[in-house]
Amino acid sequence: MVHSRTYKGGKVSKNQPKDKVYPTFTALYKFMSNSTKSPFQLPFLVQRIAFWAWYLFAFLILIATQFPDWISQYYTHGFFKWLSQHLRMVSSLAPQAIGEYLYLFIIIMLVINCIRSIIKYKNKFKNTDSASTMAKTIAINAAKYLVQLYVLFMLFWGLNYQQNSPAKQFKLTVKDSYDEVAIERLTLQLIKELNETRENISDSALVQLSKEQVFAKAIDEYDQIKVLYPFLSYGQPCIKLSKFPSMGDYLGFMAFYQPLTGEAIIRGDLPILTLPFTVSHEIAHQLGYASETEANFIAFVLGAESTNIIFKYSMLLQLFTYAQTAELSSVVKTGDFINWKKLVDRNKHLLSPKVLADRKKIKLFFLERQGLLIPASTSMYNQFLQWNKQSKGIESYNDVLLWALAYRSK
Repeated sequence: MVHSRTYKGGKVSKNQPKDKVYPTFTALYKFMSNSTKSPFQLPFLVQRIAFWAWYLFAFLILIATQFPDWISQYYTHGFFKWLSQHLRMVSSLAPQAIGEYLYLFIIIMLVINCIRSIIKYKNKFKNTDSASTMAKTIAINAAKYLVQLYVLFMLFWGLNYQQNSPAKQFKLTVKDSYDEVAIERLTLQLIKELNETRENISDSALVQLSKEQVFAKAIDEYDQIKVLYPFLSYGQPCIKLSKFPSMGDYLGFMAFYQPLTGEAIIRGDLPILTLPFTVSHEIAHQLGYASETEANFIAFVLGAESTNIIFKYSMLLQLFTYAQTAELSSVVKTGDFINWKKLVDRNKHLLSPKVLADRKKIKLFFLERQGLLIPASTSMYNQFLQWNKQSKGIESYNDVLLWALAYRSK
């Protein structure tokens, strides 16, 4: 005997499949319980929350950049200080600069993923029906990765660019520009100080000076300067020699700060007299002074207040280079190359033979490598600086003169 029941006014068999009898409810049940895209499933919810969380973080970071005082207090001198110290604590356990290997790993993985993506989507793009869908998918994924990169960069390092300048910390009034008279006066004063300082440095002391001694002395200098400026306290030091210094010839760096490991990585083949200023500059980055101008200024202050004559001399050499470049650049703008030649000859005549010899060694080091520099690397770095509130790009390094003039006048 066949059992039957009424369904929508008709009779159906009890043994009839349920998806035929209740199609709407069956479909909803399957969607809720089996579909990987079900909004009721925990993995799907986690993925959606994580996806939009990146965009939320990016939006909050954009808002935070409008409050430099807040960033200085809670990020640079709060979260970043804590994070960078712990990163240095971990990375200092390794004798080599692990930050370089990390960059190499990231580059290799990016290349591999790009190749895989090209292979994956190559055949799908041949189908015109799915080409637009694939394009949208790629665009969404690219946007997601860019947002993630932005958030991580800002959290690990980038927000430091948005803080207030250290003028308030040092109680300085820094002008927006300098006049020719001020630079002329500064150049002549630096020449005088260079000659006097170099006379008190023996050639044997420079020959015996090692990179490791410079690193140790830089740490000691920061330990001393914190008595005068407590905010320059440098805990958990981590300074490493670059394992691939020749890469600097192509990419155009003397040293760099690795935000993912907290390391200050220095080229070991640099002329010894450039090292004290360079190391001081990179330690300033480790303390959260992201702007190149600010890091240069911290290195200048360290040399100006140092009792170590070699550190002071290294600072004077670098500052004189900036001052003379600014002085000559102002003359070039007028087109008066006769006056330009007179200024060069005058400075050479006033500098002592020992200072000239030291400058020549440094100049030759960079001249020998200038043909190796990849032009694109300079352009990219210039653009990077401009994106991060340094409108002059690479030329912003020279802005340390404004800070030096303000500090020396104080």
